[in-house]
Formats: sequence, C-alpha cells, structure tokens
Amino acid sequence: MTTTTRPPVREPELEAEQEVDLGRYARAVAVRWWLPVAGLVVGAIIGYLISLGGSQVWKASSTVYLGQPYSVIGGTLLQGPQTNPATAGAIIHSEEAIDNAANAAGMSPGKLRGTISTKSIATGVSSVTPNRVSANPLLQISVRASRARSARLAVNALANQLVQKLAPFTNVKIAELKKRVANDQAAIDAAGSQSKSGQLGALISLQLYPIVQDQITAEQLLAQAQQIERPEVLTRGAPVRVTARSRRNDVVVAAFLGLVIGLIAALAWEPVAARRRSR
Repeated sequence: MTTTTRPPVREPELEAEQEVDLGRYARAVAVRWWLPVAGLVVGAIIGYLISLGGSQVWKASSTVYLGQPYSVIGGTLLQGPQTNPATAGAIIHSEEAIDNAANAAGMSPGKLRGTISTKSIATGVSSVTPNRVSANPLLQISVRASRARSARLAVNALANQLVQKLAPFTNVKIAELKKRVANDQAAIDAAGSQSKSGQLGALISLQLYPIVQDQITAEQLLAQAQQIERPEVLTRGAPVRVTARSRRNDVVVAAFLGLVIGLIAALAWEPVAARRRSR
C-alpha cells in the first residue's frame, strides 16, 4: 500500500494582503483627496452655522439674607417663617411671585416657571440659645432667560418679594423701637428745659437716669433689628451669559464628521463607479 504525500498547505500571506489593501485605500484617498478636504470644509461651515443658530442663555443670581428674629425680652431666637427652611422656596415658587416677576421682566409666567432655582449657603450654627438653634443660611436665587434684561429683572423681583414677605414682624419691631427712642428723647428734652429754668434740677437729673438707660437699650435693640433681624437683599442679580454649547466644539465635531464622510466617499468612489460601468 502506497501512501501519497500531500503538498504542504501554504498559509495565506496576511501581512502582504493587508499591505495591498492599505496601499489600495491610500491610493484611492490620494487620487480623490478633494473629497475629504471638501467634507472637512463643508462640515466646519455647517457646524459654525449651527452654533450661530443656537439660542443664548443668560443667568442672573441674587443673594438674600433671611434674617434672624429675636424676642425683645430675653433675646431668644424666635421660631417663625424666617427660621423655617421651606418658607423661602414656597414663596419664590408660588404662582403669585412668578406672575409678579414675569410681569416685571416682560415675559410670560410659563417661560419663567421652569427656570427658577434656589441654593442655600450654609453659615454654621448659632449658640444664642442652650439648644443651639441652626442659623439661617443665605439663599441664592437664580433665573435663566433668553435675554439678559429679563433674567436680571426677574431674579431681582423674586428677591424683593421674598424680603417683603418675611419682613413684617421685623418692620413692626423697628417701628416700635423708633417710637420708644423718640419718646425717651422727648422726655429727656422736656426735663432738660425744666432743669435750665432752675426747677428741681438735681431731682430731675435723678429721674432722667432710667429714661436715658431705656433709650440706650432701645437704640441697641433697634440696631440689632435693622442689621441682624431684618431680611434684606445682599446682592442684586447681574446677568451672565451661559453658553449651552461651545461654538468651537460644534465646528470641530462637524468638521471631523465631514472628514470621515469624505474619506468614505473617496474609498467607495471606485467600487461604485465600477459597478455602474459593469451595468
């Protein structure tokens, strides 16, 4: 029995085939170089036009101090709307506040409603009372709009409404303290005129001592109410442009896509043309 030997099977030269394919692709791109270049240029132009058509967005932020109400007797921190963390958000996002702010900014409430955001800026804790009541934070209100003027007017209107809603207690306290200081001053002036006329000057001076002390106390409480307890707008909103998309990124991405399309067109040109000729 004779055995036949088969000739050895030659493995395909993959590297040579890859070199041939790569060379063919390179020649196809080199012959029709204008297709990738045209795709690159056209893509860059399209990306630039798209970036011009994108709408500009403006953001304005205002910072509000909510205030810390204290009692006149004992100086304890009072619990009320100002110390409730949910109060500010409820006021700002209320339909009344949105309608008023939209009217001030010259825009519809629907366009403003979804562009309002709030952010608490923590200030630590207060140790005025034994229980260490948390201090009121600063509140940052932000509004986005398609126009700079609208964003500025809307956020400032919201900040003003928040202060007006939280200020009644402190405003009444300030008014009463001003009356108290004025009444004490009137008593001091009247006693001073009597003292000058020589009517029981020493006795009047003794009687004025508690009035003067009361006036000093009232003035201190008045300064506390005006500078610490009363809510106020710390910073007014100023519009800042917020770019939703980068113009440079739009141009680069569109140019790259155009280059890729041009390369594909250059590689597919000869097979498509050969197919048409065979038909």
